[in-house]
Amino acid sequence: MSDDGAPVDCGVVGGGPSGLVLALLLARRGRHVTVLERGEDQAKISPFLSPPSLRLFEDLGLLGELNRIGRPVREVVEFFPDDDPYVLDYEERAGGDFGYALSVPLRDLTRVLREALVREATATVSTGVSVLGVTESAAGVHLDLADEQGTRTLTCRHVVSSDGKFSKVREMAGIEAEVVEFDRPLVMMVMPAPAGWPARLALHHGERDSLVAVMPVAEDILVVQWLADPGEFEAVRAAGVDALRSRVIRALPELEAPLAAGVTRWEQVLVVRHHVVRPASWSRGAIVLLGDSAHGVHSLGGQGLNMGIQDAMVLAYSLIATDTPFSVYEQLRRPFVERYQRYQLGVPQLRSQPGDAAGQRAIYQGIADVVTRGQPEAETCYQRLATL
Repeated sequence: MSDDGAPVDCGVVGGGPSGLVLALLLARRGRHVTVLERGEDQAKISPFLSPPSLRLFEDLGLLGELNRIGRPVREVVEFFPDDDPYVLDYEERAGGDFGYALSVPLRDLTRVLREALVREATATVSTGVSVLGVTESAAGVHLDLADEQGTRTLTCRHVVSSDGKFSKVREMAGIEAEVVEFDRPLVMMVMPAPAGWPARLALHHGERDSLVAVMPVAEDILVVQWLADPGEFEAVRAAGVDALRSRVIRALPELEAPLAAGVTRWEQVLVVRHHVVRPASWSRGAIVLLGDSAHGVHSLGGQGLNMGIQDAMVLAYSLIATDTPFSVYEQLRRPFVERYQRYQLGVPQLRSQPGDAAGQRAIYQGIADVVTRGQPEAETCYQRLATL
């Protein structure tokens, strides 16, 4: 609502899954929520929903559609040159009806959540909107907005910054954040999945802490990732795409034909730089951070999206059921997230500097519970919320 009327209960800046889940949880409990989204094209990725996220989506009545769209992965297997593999079995770890992770195209996950949200009488989704400024007064938080109709101001009792690891709202709110880059680039190749490819994420450990990961994702796609020493990466990039294919085939000879057909030019290769985000605080005044805006993690482990969804579960409960919602939210979520961040920063396959996880043989062995069970306290918050 504009400054001419009463403020909305919550303004969510950023229309990704984390922000939409939060908005849906609040709207289903009668809170007036406005989601503001710039409306840019969704990245063409298919992240994995972990078992705790699947349980939430089932309770929200959305899992059936997501299961029809997505592709399950039932285990993670890490292979070593001179040792037995490490196997993380989702069914064994998570049990019940959620013994898998589900790859869902981001555009479809966002669409399903947005369609559910707009069915709520107290929810509004505004697309094509940019936030130009953020100020606070006794009346609430004022967001100066611009869209194709012009400029306007939205006043909210609370504002949630869910606009990514390089958040503009976080910056405008004056919340300082340390952003740490992983120096090992993630080199990604995408191709059609060969028929009969197993429903597992496979990681192949190699020399100089290199790693080749292969994962089947939604829409019958196979994603091949190479994490390498920065010096080796530069040498391979200088040598061209043939050298890249040869480097990956050393770990996975069975991909020689699919790589030869699917990756013929360097322009087909995506090089991704990941970051950890560590804000000085997760809130300031009536503005709070959510998802990548609050923390940011490396994609290995597939927990960025799931961390944000668990953030939303805790924050929704805190906003509705507690007198100091931001304090409750940060005290519960921040230690859990920062332990995960510290672990990732110590993994030699992700970052060349030595760290806490440098002696860990299998990467997933140290995060198996996080990947399959999440933070139990977050689910407890949601269960309490569901009774309100």
